Amino acid sequence: MTGGTAVVQSRKALQLELLCLIVAMTLGLCTAAGLDAGSESGGDTARAEAGAYLPFVAKPKRTPTATPTVTPLPRIYDVRIEGPCSSFKGGSTKDPNGEYVCIKNHDAQNVDMTLWLVRDAAAHTYTFPTFVLNSGATVKLHSGPGSNTSTDLYWGRGLVWNNDHDTVYLYDALGRQVNMYVY
Repeated sequence: MTGGTAVVQSRKALQLELLCLIVAMTLGLCTAAGLDAGSESGGDTARAEAGAYLPFVAKPKRTPTATPTVTPLPRIYDVRIEGPCSSFKGGSTKDPNGEYVCIKNHDAQNVDMTLWLVRDAAAHTYTFPTFVLNSGATVKLHSGPGSNTSTDLYWGRGLVWNNDHDTVYLYDALGRQVNMYVY
């Protein structure tokens, strides 16, 4: 092989390796030409092992994530414990239903009170059954047993409220305190 032919072949091999490098940087591998970046081209045509590739470091592409939408909590309704209507000293162990707490809806909307809670200072807790208190309406929560109606609910527990002092807490279904009455 003459000196000029060797230079042309060496130049072609270099161009092929450069092309392979560009492709490798774009695609991450270089097997199409079968070239190895470290191949020697001393008189023979450049040969590479099958499956040879150039080193490639992939940069992960950031995947856009959706911006979370904040779901606002429902508002707290204007439902109050009505102390003057309530009877904390009434009732007896034989008839605990003389003891009751009045709860009034002062809100302009009917309020679904399902799973709301009434609790005293000693953590005795009543959980409302499926129940809607209409706007402007009052319900009496009796301490003893009975059949629930739209105006009277029954705890079924016996005497709950202390005669001299206690605190009545009212919580919505999300556990937020809606009202409190101290006597």
